[in-house]
Amino acid sequence: MVRRLSSVWLVLGLIAFPVTINAVCLSGVLCGINTIASSHKRFWGTCVHNSVTNGQGSPYNLLALNFAEFGMVTPIKVFEMSTIRPTYGSFDFRIPDNFVSYWKSRAQASLWIHTLLPTTGLPAWLTGSSWTKAQMSTIIQDYVFNVAAKYRGQIYAWNVVSEIFNDDGTWRRNTFYNYLSSEYVQIALQRARSADPNAKLYIEEYGVEVANVKSDALFNLAQDLKNKNVPLDGIAFEGHFNTPDIPYPVPMMTNAQRFENLDLDWAFTQLGVRIVNGGSNLIRQAEDYYSVLIACM
Repeated sequence: MVRRLSSVWLVLGLIAFPVTINAVCLSGVLCGINTIASSHKRFWGTCVHNSVTNGQGSPYNLLALNFAEFGMVTPIKVFEMSTIRPTYGSFDFRIPDNFVSYWKSRAQASLWIHTLLPTTGLPAWLTGSSWTKAQMSTIIQDYVFNVAAKYRGQIYAWNVVSEIFNDDGTWRRNTFYNYLSSEYVQIALQRARSADPNAKLYIEEYGVEVANVKSDALFNLAQDLKNKNVPLDGIAFEGHFNTPDIPYPVPMMTNAQRFENLDLDWAFTQLGVRIVNGGSNLIRQAEDYYSVLIACM
């Protein structure tokens, strides 16, 4: 049963619960895993496609309505800029409205939105035109504020920006960076806080679960933002792993601790352990999920 957790979103902190999960989830029935998590003041969540709001999703998507299993839900490809702002002069909230209203009315789970300011899937009017630095700053501020304010008080957390670094620790040259350099992250965080002051604001990144040049770059950014009093509540580790190459718990714990030392929360937000080319089996995959839970102690 553990293997079905390959697409979960995991939010943990000081106390882990792997022994309890191990005892409950190997039975081949539903685990009540969010009930276990919430007893330790944690969330266990999942991501779902918007099709589930139309009564079409897979049984797994529909299972997301079960609060005993999932206490956090994240939509896939719902909050895309090309969908929400298809033209320069207009916003279209019909798709995210449908998703938010569906889950707020039918599920107890909180909403964790990915991503408030996307750097991919951008509309042609944005990427196909030339802008001044001031214009691009205004575009970011208007977009982030309008989206976050539209759902003020309804969202537990926003991944404000995601995947902003290359593997060597340099900045990714996305549309926003090309005009504003790293300043665009600060602009987005500040506008997000002003629009939705009670939501938690995260920066999400992959390949930063242990100390390396990429996680060092992320740490240095987080430290700089905190020193400047820029609003930032946490770091989201995507957690894409291949079995049997998953890191040991201690390096993950050590890396997470330095972000905690900045008074930041942290989460595994796309946790998945893949079996690659038949190199392992389901038992080893389950053990690797267990290893991540140990890191969350």
